[in-house]
Amino acid sequence: AGESTNSSLGKLSFLNLYPPYFADNECNSTVDNDSLLLYQKAMIVLEHVIQASDVAHTMQHWHIYCKWNTKLFHEMYYAFKCGRDSCRNPGEYWFQAELDFFDNYIIPLAKKLKECGVFGVSSDEYLEYALENRKEWEVKGREIVNTMIIDANEISKKVE
Repeated sequence: AGESTNSSLGKLSFLNLYPPYFADNECNSTVDNDSLLLYQKAMIVLEHVIQASDVAHTMQHWHIYCKWNTKLFHEMYYAFKCGRDSCRNPGEYWFQAELDFFDNYIIPLAKKLKECGVFGVSSDEYLEYALENRKEWEVKGREIVNTMIIDANEISKKVE
């Protein structure tokens, strides 16, 4: 929701980055294609892990997802109530934004993590949790957003 699916990290590609010893040195001719390919694969995996670390709550148990989703919502709602320039009322878009976030970022990322295979069977769990959380959000999300708005208003009153 509050996360941007077009984040700068998402636009970065580590594919074209090379360690210093791969570029512009006398040893460059001794680096074989297999080493370079292995390095590029490692950078792709690292990129996926970094992306996943930012949104890991979406690929865990439902209650973990809800806990951190609610905290982010409250933060965004408070910013809106304080009149911060670029903040819109998250109550107006949060439900659909979460569905879009799952469809366009979380589920594709979970699939990439599974394809990498570095997490073993845990990768299957990440994808399953992402899919389950998306389904559950579709069913319960509107009601949850309404509850989050009420809670956020109560919190705002205490802060003021």
